[in-house]
Amino acid sequence: MQPIDPNNETAHSFVVLGASGRLATQKVFPALWALYRDNRLPQGTRIFTFSRTKLHTRTYRLTCAPYMNLDPERDPQKFNSFWLTVHCVQGQYDQAEDYAALTEAMILQERKHNQIYANRIFYLALPPIVFDHVTTNLSRKCKSSTGCTRIVVEKPFARNDLTYRPYQTALCQMFKESQIYMIDHFLSKQISQNLFGLRFGNLLWSGTLNNRHVAAVMITVKCEKPVKARAEYFNFFGIIRDVMTNHMMQLLALVAMDKPYSNTIDDLRNERLKLFKEVTTANMGDVIIGQYRNNRMESDPDKVGYTEHSYIPKDSMTPTFAMVVLHINNRRWSGVPFILRAGRALNDTKTEVRIQYKSAECDEGNNEELEIRNELVLRVAPFEEIFMRLRLKQPGEELCLKETALNLRVDERNTKYMPNYNSLILDLFKGNQSMFMRTDEQCEIWRIFSPILQSIDLDRPKPLPYDFGSRGPLLAYRKAERVGFVFFASDEWRENKETLDYTVKSSRILSGPQHALKPERAPVKLKPREI
Repeated sequence: MQPIDPNNETAHSFVVLGASGRLATQKVFPALWALYRDNRLPQGTRIFTFSRTKLHTRTYRLTCAPYMNLDPERDPQKFNSFWLTVHCVQGQYDQAEDYAALTEAMILQERKHNQIYANRIFYLALPPIVFDHVTTNLSRKCKSSTGCTRIVVEKPFARNDLTYRPYQTALCQMFKESQIYMIDHFLSKQISQNLFGLRFGNLLWSGTLNNRHVAAVMITVKCEKPVKARAEYFNFFGIIRDVMTNHMMQLLALVAMDKPYSNTIDDLRNERLKLFKEVTTANMGDVIIGQYRNNRMESDPDKVGYTEHSYIPKDSMTPTFAMVVLHINNRRWSGVPFILRAGRALNDTKTEVRIQYKSAECDEGNNEELEIRNELVLRVAPFEEIFMRLRLKQPGEELCLKETALNLRVDERNTKYMPNYNSLILDLFKGNQSMFMRTDEQCEIWRIFSPILQSIDLDRPKPLPYDFGSRGPLLAYRKAERVGFVFFASDEWRENKETLDYTVKSSRILSGPQHALKPERAPVKLKPREI
């Protein structure tokens, strides 16, 4: 068992509010089951569901089971014992007496084993519209008197700075900052900690991550799937609110923040807040938005244009692609563009950070003018890795340079890492807030993005169309090149032939043939429609 309470004197109540929803059944409960299966949950843990829908464990387990990755030979007995720890409570979110019933159910379980202390974790898998009622009633009726109380809130954290302020005020009036956990379950704890160690534990990178050496930074979140799951949510909030105002800004902070004064969680969060305050407010001149259209090549009925989906309004102007250029006004990063790029229905699925260094003045081994740039790449998905793009001599008598990669291995052989979601839930039990945003951090993020979000909502500019399965609007590539990022055919060892050919052609279109790194094999000529 996890040694959170070695004397087994503390009862832990984990309450999932909104348990009948997709988030609870497909994410929260599978993570809780995985931790229980691997003996990672603390002893004395009891799980409660609270929802308007009346749930029974015997039927609710059938709803969750398809997402729990069960082993039919190993898991059945332990799976049954897991559900003995689950207790279902029905209630209305605005009825105080229902929260009193929830508290009675928790007390009954907490006293059953004569445990002295009681910690309570409330996971809000709920839409923001009910947060006011829920936080008020939890604070008044359900706080623990003998242990810790923690409340977990999922994105979206409002729609802009105006709607976030009352959201923040209500939350902070009912709970202390030390009790609030704003979760981002897409952020990789493994990569985050590796980046932290890479930046501040090695002179090579701690001394070069600044505007003297870095030309541009690009943070990318791409998804090849169309908008299908959570379609109503996505059409209401859009791609910027979905990933940029939380996940991508946390990645930006990891790359750009100064070293914390100490190793404490408060100092880490203070440095993140300081960094967010130094990011200048974006305007519409910093933004490119797009929306995917039918490419007339797919036979899959789901792979059509965004407004051709039956579940999307035909006149929707919601962006499914966005690129935002941000700048940081401090001595370390002044003049370096931070390019945030995200989209759906693109050519592949990945999440990564590319730190592109300035060109090296090197004429050796080149027959033509060539801009040489190194890149430090931190890939979060579909798998975790850190590598650096370099140029070394090709085999042979002549001095000719070639592309290669320095792979900084993060997945040690025979070492199994806990999935991100599971790790974050375990941090909830430990009270570790290092991977969770503070409410004032989110306030600064809304300050950065609210002007452009307001313009998009009120003016409804028409997004640029891009083909389903493409790399997004070409204008976005041109804008990124104008602010200082260079696209090269440099990932040929990581891309298939089709995407390599596109990269080669785009590279020459955007930055000129004298800057395009040439792969060893000749590119295939593409049709004009694929550009």
